[in-house]
Amino acid sequence: MHGLIFFYIQKFADEASKGNASWDPLRSSVATTSKKYLPSGVYPDADAVHLLQSIAQSAGSPLPKILEQFGEFLAPHLVKVAGTHIDPSWRTLDLIEHTEAIIHDMIRSANPGAAPPVLETVRQSPNELHLVYTSARRLCPLALGLMRGMAKHYGEEIAIEEPSCMLRGDPFCSFVVQSHGHETHTARSPMSETIQFLQPDDSVTPTLAGPPLPSEPAPRLMAPDESMPATIGGYTILKVIGQGGMGRVYLARDERLDRDVAIKVLHVTRAGDRAARMRFLREGRAAAAVEHPHVMTIHQVGEENDLPFIVMQRLEGQTLGQYHERLGSVALPEVLRIGREAAEGLAAAHSLGLVHRDIKPDNIFLAGPTRQVKIIDFGLARDAAEPGAKLTLEGAVVGTPAYMSPERIAEQEIDARGDVFGLGVILYELLSNRLPFEGKSMVTVLAAISRGTPPRLHDIAPTVPEAVCNLVMRMIAHDKNDRPQTAADVADELAALDRTGK
Repeated sequence: MHGLIFFYIQKFADEASKGNASWDPLRSSVATTSKKYLPSGVYPDADAVHLLQSIAQSAGSPLPKILEQFGEFLAPHLVKVAGTHIDPSWRTLDLIEHTEAIIHDMIRSANPGAAPPVLETVRQSPNELHLVYTSARRLCPLALGLMRGMAKHYGEEIAIEEPSCMLRGDPFCSFVVQSHGHETHTARSPMSETIQFLQPDDSVTPTLAGPPLPSEPAPRLMAPDESMPATIGGYTILKVIGQGGMGRVYLARDERLDRDVAIKVLHVTRAGDRAARMRFLREGRAAAAVEHPHVMTIHQVGEENDLPFIVMQRLEGQTLGQYHERLGSVALPEVLRIGREAAEGLAAAHSLGLVHRDIKPDNIFLAGPTRQVKIIDFGLARDAAEPGAKLTLEGAVVGTPAYMSPERIAEQEIDARGDVFGLGVILYELLSNRLPFEGKSMVTVLAAISRGTPPRLHDIAPTVPEAVCNLVMRMIAHDKNDRPQTAADVADELAALDRTGK
């Protein structure tokens, strides 16, 4: 834990102990080789917990209550220390939403060994935020206190609901935070943001993640005269075709091979974020390693002017999410074909030890008049052969909740069967026009997945052949050992079902 926290534990101890214990006896109760806790240092988490336990014993209060009180005490101090990292127009929910990024900028980038608590948020509306906390530390009372302390700092009133908590035996902690104060600064979180693309034609790039929500206006796309580069990596830039918080997508011309390409460039404001930079580059390298008709082709991965870029084939068509939304209902033979082609593409990635980890309709692109499947956006991919390799930080919930496997939520080892689960959720949705795990918020969806009791597909889609329903239900089994063990097995079963029509 970062030494800055120890500094404020010392200040808090003077208040919490109320003269019943001095700092020296509290500190002496911690077994450590360090003579001092320097604000710039990094120290074992256990030291901080032991100190807070000593404070709790001295104050005669349970540890969770002390953790929450410490969070309220700590919040305004951290706001002051964060200084320039905080937008002056932010209010409570904005600060909570951006806390993880601030922690990274202030602590992780300077001290890679530090591992502060990881918070993942989704902004449901200007006045409502959903937060998930998953960590072996189980310091959720501290997170609760921090949020209340932030609200006190801004002079706002917030209501906090905790639908699930690791201290109650749940696989993760979740909070629904509602602000009753000022109108907030932003309405979308990085987790829910997608790159939006110019219309009206159907020429879109393979990173298209769907149209904006009906209640939100589409973001203004950059005009050609707004600092658009003339070239990137030797490719002639023609125009901007999409952008979002993470990056921008250009249509470009490959003069050497006389073809158009799409170039995805990390946004300059994210280039200094080591985790975002690594994830961006890994997306390109991961996809480039897979050569298969049902995986998007990557032509080049590089950097120019300290900005990483990915050169992709230019695809024309739409995402499966857009196709399903426009069509309303997809015919069974088409569902089986899409599922089979997606499974074949995943099998190719899995054969190289690569797990996608974010299989969802917006990452399945239907290209050309035949709607050939192309799996896209390997931004969360990881090498299954390297269990120690982590692009996301401990405790992070990254991905699209409705399609996440139970083992991802519970921080268990993730393998190819997680992708099988995501594809199973997609097939369930296509065949029934509803998701197997539903809820009114992100946290209730995650809770439904963690319980693992979806309605039987055949009960809600009785016209779908029972053999198809059985396969899909096996794909979304809660225990990954009960699922088809490989995407290749899924592709073979779907091909057989397509041939027999059963």
